[in-house]
Amino acid sequence: MRAITHDVYGNSEVLHMSDVPVPSHSNKEVLVKVKSAGLHKGNWHLMTGIPYIVRLAFGFSRPSNKVMGSDISGVIDKVGGNVTTFKVGDEVFGTTKGDQGGWAELCVCDPNQLTIKPPSINWNDAGAVPTSAVTALEALRDVGNVKPGQKVLIIGASGGVGIYAVQLAKHTFSCEVTGVCSGAKADMVRTLGADYVIDYAQGPDVTTLGKSYDLILDIAGDRTVSSMRKILTPDGTLVLVGGEGGNKIAPFGRMIYMSLANRFVKHNLKVFMSVVTTALMEFIKGEMEAGRLKAHVGREYSFEDARKAMADHEEGKLAGKAAILIGAEEKKAMADHEEGKLAGKAAILIGAEEKKAMADHEEGKLAGKAAILIGAE
Repeated sequence: MRAITHDVYGNSEVLHMSDVPVPSHSNKEVLVKVKSAGLHKGNWHLMTGIPYIVRLAFGFSRPSNKVMGSDISGVIDKVGGNVTTFKVGDEVFGTTKGDQGGWAELCVCDPNQLTIKPPSINWNDAGAVPTSAVTALEALRDVGNVKPGQKVLIIGASGGVGIYAVQLAKHTFSCEVTGVCSGAKADMVRTLGADYVIDYAQGPDVTTLGKSYDLILDIAGDRTVSSMRKILTPDGTLVLVGGEGGNKIAPFGRMIYMSLANRFVKHNLKVFMSVVTTALMEFIKGEMEAGRLKAHVGREYSFEDARKAMADHEEGKLAGKAAILIGAEEKKAMADHEEGKLAGKAAILIGAEEKKAMADHEEGKLAGKAAILIGAE
């Protein structure tokens, strides 16, 4: 099968398309035929091996699992003998086993990290949300203990976790939301629901406005704990999301400091590492179906352009989430065929020209039926 792999640690240039064996699954696992895959900061950490401490778990000198990706949507292809929650043919979304192996035609998943994908959620949206949306939910509800009417500050509001934190805080938990982000993405954060948006580069500095917040989510990781405590209400909560902002060896200095300091201060200083579960995915799915949470996919990439997706992520060019189309095109072609929308033949090439074929179909330029070419000729 085809997969996006990396043989060494490095930036997006180390990624390439490879032919790899189909992964084997245990009696407790399922094999999923991937339709679309997402991209988040954790993928970058595993690609680069930075911070270096992650290499203790994922390969010290070289990655032990070479296949990239963790967030996926797809169809159950095979089911382990002890799995009772899913069956072959179920449409699902969630994360892969070990947070690796998702940028491939087939991947292994733990059923406890999947949920059924409803027809109202498309493949790309489903594949984009799992890790980032669940992290935002846990930070707000489970760790931050958010309450309706509270003032919530989200530092890093335009990032993968931030775009979901803004929406959940505003539309699900009915809070007043202030987002800190780059000026280029300020309008996007406003459309997500933020009441106030602050450009971190142009200012004003959020710590100098004289405003206090009941809950602060620090996703960007570039401010001191003491500066953020100054703008918390007396019983306010500061949640550090992930380990951003540390050094390349072991970036957990702020996390350790907050864990120790929390014993001696009135503020609630919280750190956590998110884990995707079916229960959390069910909540996210419900918010998406209700229209309170949108995936906000900013750009779609073909399977072959996965390296470009990572490069755009590295350079901060993404406004929203990235969706990597792995098997979603064939579903669209079949749906159009079933609904009688085709006016001729189309060739959806699993390669460099597939997006051109789809564009011609959408613009009515085709004069024949659709053919999906799997392979070279």
